Amino acid sequence: MPTAPFRRSIHLFTFSALLFAACGQVTAPVPDDLLAGDQAFVAVPRESSADVAEMRSALTGPGAAALGVQPGENNFYLAIRKDVLDQPWFLSAFLKQAQDRAPSIVVPFFSLGTRVVSFQLQNDKLFIFDVSGQRTASAVIDPPNVLEAYPLVDLPEFDRLRGSDRYVLIDPSAGMNRFGITSDLFEDWPFAPYPDGDLRLRVGIAFMQNFRQLADGVSYDEIFTGDTAGVEPAPHTVWGTLGMTFRRYGVGAGFEPTPEPIVPLYFTTGYRLAPDSGGGAYRTALKWNLRPGMSPVKIYVGAGAGRAQADYPSVDLMGAFKRGIEGWNDVFGFRVFEAVFVGDDAVRDDDKTFMLVDYPGAGVPYAFADFRANPINGEIRGGSVYFSGAFFDSFPSIADDAPAGASPSVQAPTAAPSSPAGLRLGSWAGLAARPLCAYRARGAASRAGQTRAAGAVAALTADQKRALYVQHVVAHEFGHVLGLRHNFAGSLEPPSSSLMDYIDTDLAVQAAEPRPYDRESLQYLYGLSAAPPAHPFCTDEDLASSPLCQFFDRGADPLRDDDAPTYGYLLGLLLDGIIPPSPALDWWLDTYLNTTLEFARDAGTVAPTDRTLAIAIALDRTAVPMSAADRSTPAVVARANAWGEHVLRRIALDDPSLRGNMMADVSDPGVVALVAAQAGRMLRNEDGVRTPPLRRAAVDVLERLQADAGLLELAASRDAVQAELSGGGLPPADVPFVEDILARIQRALTPYFD
Repeated sequence: MPTAPFRRSIHLFTFSALLFAACGQVTAPVPDDLLAGDQAFVAVPRESSADVAEMRSALTGPGAAALGVQPGENNFYLAIRKDVLDQPWFLSAFLKQAQDRAPSIVVPFFSLGTRVVSFQLQNDKLFIFDVSGQRTASAVIDPPNVLEAYPLVDLPEFDRLRGSDRYVLIDPSAGMNRFGITSDLFEDWPFAPYPDGDLRLRVGIAFMQNFRQLADGVSYDEIFTGDTAGVEPAPHTVWGTLGMTFRRYGVGAGFEPTPEPIVPLYFTTGYRLAPDSGGGAYRTALKWNLRPGMSPVKIYVGAGAGRAQADYPSVDLMGAFKRGIEGWNDVFGFRVFEAVFVGDDAVRDDDKTFMLVDYPGAGVPYAFADFRANPINGEIRGGSVYFSGAFFDSFPSIADDAPAGASPSVQAPTAAPSSPAGLRLGSWAGLAARPLCAYRARGAASRAGQTRAAGAVAALTADQKRALYVQHVVAHEFGHVLGLRHNFAGSLEPPSSSLMDYIDTDLAVQAAEPRPYDRESLQYLYGLSAAPPAHPFCTDEDLASSPLCQFFDRGADPLRDDDAPTYGYLLGLLLDGIIPPSPALDWWLDTYLNTTLEFARDAGTVAPTDRTLAIAIALDRTAVPMSAADRSTPAVVARANAWGEHVLRRIALDDPSLRGNMMADVSDPGVVALVAAQAGRMLRNEDGVRTPPLRRAAVDVLERLQADAGLLELAASRDAVQAELSGGGLPPADVPFVEDILARIQRALTPYFD
């Protein structure tokens, strides 16, 4: 993945340790002709010992079954033919699972990436070098990049095997194993369970298993366990399975790289230095070697799909999975993907593309995609998709469409979407997880006016909509596998011009097949069209810079079509006491407050009138003057003052991390003037119902603005509050609070500008 915009607070927890090396063990009885063939890599069985028994015992406790620990003899040394050492190989690392016990965290499979490597012998070690040439600047400047080193094994028993002189023997469990665990690699939501420092893992033991020959290489698993420091309760155990694959380097017949694509429509390789360019760099788009007449890429769909179908027999889930995958064929005009349903939940090898359906159970409540690509030319060689069982949890909230012309249903929010605490991914030998997506299973959002789109052909049943929802999410993920990045501007062309948007359930069922942007973008990437896509586009890194680039928004004018009516509806539930305050209502209100204020924080992508409108929408019924109807009800006044203080704080005082995607301070002169005017009027209590906490917050906001408008409002408020105190009309109990407010104003003005 070329850019990972979720890197707002990446925490890299690195550790280096020498894993268990069973020096001095002898090999198990092996055929004398074990090394007589042409295999480049050969597993040489080794005897069990007390140390190996201890390893296996430690790794067959809780969690071992989930990690795939196999019974029986799994130990092996790895013999590599000497004449292939200087040849290029694809090295892929695959974190199949990682788990810990407290707090319980499970990370599903993730590709840690693919390198092009070769081997060199030196000082009784076998070194692995990156030979992709990404840092080659000239014939002279071509720095080597060492990835890993394995100790050579000196075993007389091996030397006696026929053909052993053609091989080197290494212990694959005793490399440097430069593991790392990252937190908050997903950009969508801040998961940082250990924000105060590094989490270091002390690797305890590991062993190798499940060696298998592939058509063009080999693959095997390394299962490791250890404990972490600084996490309670101690000891804090961590374990995981790392899949390793070596495959011969090659380029698909007829594959043509696409250098310098329209950035950032597509995923790309990392930057490569252009030799003899004086430091110039370029990227290459990632794409498959797709062409008419090809055999379609088989997508192996795990058994969870069948289990879900059995539990929801009235929903065409198998058809939804199949259509979500194969629906992309229509974009190309020939078959590129073929869904193949299998009866197991196995993570496939590097030469297979697959989707695991984590059902039953929610697992990690996201869907996400990954792929493995040639870092030199951008050719995608395989992919994977994880589909959480949490998406099925939304089924009860999906109802039949109302008849055409019926009034929209209005439903109070009942729950806030959940987020997994501390979702963490891995790295190994410089390879790191680069998730392409984190599509959250958030269910059917409760919103005012949510209804079937105008012009819809026919009302849909709940079961039809459930199938379409699943199809949409699956198609979204396989859009990533094909090379497309997110397009969060799709919703500006309702319901969305792109499957690569994050949209609510009711819109997703209307966008279950590739949309206009998706078709045009893929046809351009794969050379089927000379015209780039002609639709609005923005992606992950744009979330922090434009209120028009957001996920789960809706409408061609989201401020007026979505934020204003939904926020107003939710605020009415709170102020009028229709439903009591709750975490769910607070979450939804804060969500829409933040998305509304993103328009006020804008620095140039929307009209100035939209920026000031956003402030008016955010204050709504809490603004000065409060309506006579609201002022007549003390409970409404109390709730309005509390929410008004919350809005003022969110505008200027709260930590930027609480502001959502756009964290910038308000800067538009019209916005600053409006905020200052409202804060000043609240501070002066012009409508006679403002509480001391709100008035104190108003002082702080005016000081924080550091603008002429704020200074003038504070000066006017100082005079008004002095008059309020000297007028003699205050109840004695209120005098200390008003005196405190006056003192705050004086401090804010002395001096005002920093």
